Amino acid sequence: MATQSKQFEKQFQSNWLETLGGFCYRLYDVMSGYNGVAGISDFICYKYPFIFIIDCKSHQGNTVSFNDFSQYERMLPYKDVKGLVAGTVIWFKDHDRVVWVPIQTWEQIKNEGKKSFNIKMVGSDYECFDITSKKKRVYMDTDYKELYNYYEEKYGRDN
Repeated sequence: MATQSKQFEKQFQSNWLETLGGFCYRLYDVMSGYNGVAGISDFICYKYPFIFIIDCKSHQGNTVSFNDFSQYERMLPYKDVKGLVAGTVIWFKDHDRVVWVPIQTWEQIKNEGKKSFNIKMVGSDYECFDITSKKKRVYMDTDYKELYNYYEEKYGRDN
């Protein structure tokens, strides 16, 4: 039986395609850097005009530490690439919330000397937000149009 994390990843892909369409590809899991090979994220998704590099996290508790976000260093070099959006979709299981945290916010947190992202940062001065989701039995159905619309409004279609 798949872990909740793997099931959340399947749910993410299904919800992305149902609510947004476009392209959503699950990258092969290279087992945490075995033989020096490590992936940049869990998914590469596309909806004109944006490419999204997304790492999915399912998490108990209030905080996700940098130790739990091994892709941070691999995503960071792409933070300023025009048309590319990188970050994490985090399912805070205890709170029934799905949160978007872009790589730029992770960088800000690290530069401030913090060791983790806390759910209390949502709604503060940090660029991150809840994505509307509805709890089913266990997992969340999430509308990823909100994520797309956020960047379309921020950058425009012809960014």
